Amino acid sequence: MKIKRLFEFRYILFITLSACSVGPDYTYEKFFEDDEIQQSIKLNKIENDSEKYSFSLYDFNDISLNKLMDEVQENSSTIKIAILKLKQARESLRIAFKNNLPAFDFTGKYNFINENKNANDMMGVDYYQTGFDASWELDIFGGGRRKTESAKAQYNAMLYNLKNTNVSLVSEVAVNYINLRNIEQQLLNAKENLSMQEQAYNLIKDQYKFSLTDEITLSQSKYLLETTKMSIPKLEYQKSMYENALAILVGKLPEGINDILNETEFNIINQAINLNLDSLYNLPVSVIRNRPDVKIAEENIISKNAEIGVAISKLYPSVSLSSFFGFQSLKWSNLIDNDSWVNSFIPLVNLPIFHWNQLNNNVNIQKYLKEEALLSYKKVLLNAVAEVKNSINAIEKGYQIGLASTKAYENMKLVSELNWKKYKLGLISYNDVLDAEQRKISAQADMVNANANLYLSLINFYKSIGGKPLKEVENAKK
Repeated sequence: MKIKRLFEFRYILFITLSACSVGPDYTYEKFFEDDEIQQSIKLNKIENDSEKYSFSLYDFNDISLNKLMDEVQENSSTIKIAILKLKQARESLRIAFKNNLPAFDFTGKYNFINENKNANDMMGVDYYQTGFDASWELDIFGGGRRKTESAKAQYNAMLYNLKNTNVSLVSEVAVNYINLRNIEQQLLNAKENLSMQEQAYNLIKDQYKFSLTDEITLSQSKYLLETTKMSIPKLEYQKSMYENALAILVGKLPEGINDILNETEFNIINQAINLNLDSLYNLPVSVIRNRPDVKIAEENIISKNAEIGVAISKLYPSVSLSSFFGFQSLKWSNLIDNDSWVNSFIPLVNLPIFHWNQLNNNVNIQKYLKEEALLSYKKVLLNAVAEVKNSINAIEKGYQIGLASTKAYENMKLVSELNWKKYKLGLISYNDVLDAEQRKISAQADMVNANANLYLSLINFYKSIGGKPLKEVENAKK
């Protein structure tokens, strides 16, 4: 009975020791209270996180853009590389976990030692051996579990890295797409203006033939015409650059996306954005804290914190068990025989005594690395808050600029038409017509750019709130 109780006591002691892990447990460092962040960005209070602003780039309802975003998620080499890194981290996690389990190996051995003529007591040895080796390093102080904890954090970081890569690439596709449509609209406007300016030049040229106008007016008209002509090749070159950039992003050769681009019948730049600016502030702080880059920084802290425990465990004794069971014989013919059976059991305790303080130095290094990770997390969090605030401000100001630029263009278009009518009646000089036409062209370009910039600000907002979980991310978890 006493022996049984002693065994139970030792068993409980072993389980208790195995359950402990040296080193600090991870504690979440917020740095800033949610209310502080909320007040800094002037966010509305959201009681339920499910009410968060669920904006997506698919909300633009552009067929071509949607297909390009689907393509980049399926074909992008950058995303595939991120998926491979995630899979590598997952395998490393599995390895770290299994390092705490016993290992078994099958061995087969033939041993031959020739007789040493200078040592009369040493005889030749010739024998065969086969069997199983087993080894197990007991994780009494939790160093292995801390290693697994670190590997799990690294895996999670790779998962968030995939999300971050996905959101960044989808956003980059959208940015290049909006810039392309901007250039296409600018190019269309330039060609329309060129057509009208050619008509005006031909009219003035006829007037000049009949001495109804002077050479200065003819030259001014020609200058405006050639200036517009000069802008067209530049715009065509920029259009080609954005098309090629989109093709590369989605993993296609140049001109490989022409069919996709032609599916949309309208230019998104000319589509009005019905935006409730107040809704941008319906954003819980958890959205910022859960941004992929912020979560990567947090997982890095978890990993570094666990590595402190790994380093501390090196200061304590390590216990390992090894054994062999199999057969050993001097002859191959009777190797597998009851009389050839052999087994061994070797417990080993290793106690670090004197390492010139290297083990303590390593503990200090891991602590410094954790402090560095904490500061990096704070920096990333601050940057995330600033990006959200900047993107909201950009949308607000961009919306105002868009309305003002549209009115400015409409006014200058009217001025240009009226001045042209006055010129035909001989009421004003062509200088007034030229000035009004140049201002109209500039106002038109400003209006198109303002519309494009508003879309770009919305894309930045989408990116600043961490986007939405996308399909390639979910597939990679499987």
